[in-house]
Order: sequence, then structure tokens, then C-alpha cells
Amino acid sequence: MELLCTDGLDILLENSRDYRTLDYLVSTCGLSRVQRARASLPGRTRPYVSNIAKALGVKIPDAVVITPREDGRRELAAIKQLLAEKLVVGSSAKRL
Repeated sequence: MELLCTDGLDILLENSRDYRTLDYLVSTCGLSRVQRARASLPGRTRPYVSNIAKALGVKIPDAVVITPREDGRRELAAIKQLLAEKLVVGSSAKRL
């Protein structure tokens, strides 16, 4: 989990979808409105991008939410690589 602290924003960004959503909010609503929405979150509400979108009354389009095919393929390839490395490490540890 990452906390974005640029331009007066303290927003929790956990993945590429959150970054795309924040970009969409800033491009459609403007940075100052996003900053005001962040500042107006009530009480102990966590500053997730989805909460800021709710505060702004904005519905995020599917085109923004759905991971682009190339990004998905890249993420799957990275997961496969990690699993393959764990299998190799696990099998060599058993031989010792």
C-alpha cells in the first residue's frame, strides 16, 4: 500500500487500478476538487480512491476500472515467474 502525498493529496494507492482511477478523477474533476473531497472525508474514513470518488459523486467508467489486457498479461507473467522460482527453490531444498 502506498500513500500518495503530492499536490496536497494523502491518498492510499494499492495498485495500478487506483492510479488509473486517481488520474481519471483529476482529469475529470480537477485537482482542487479532488483535494477538497479528500479533505472532506468524514471521521476515520480511509483515504482510498473509491471513497474520494464517492465523495465527489463520480461513477468510475469500466474502461478505467478494468485492467488493460497488456497490463494483465505482464502481471500474470510476473506471478508465473515468482511461482517458478519458488518451485525451483523448494525442490532444491528438499534434496539437501
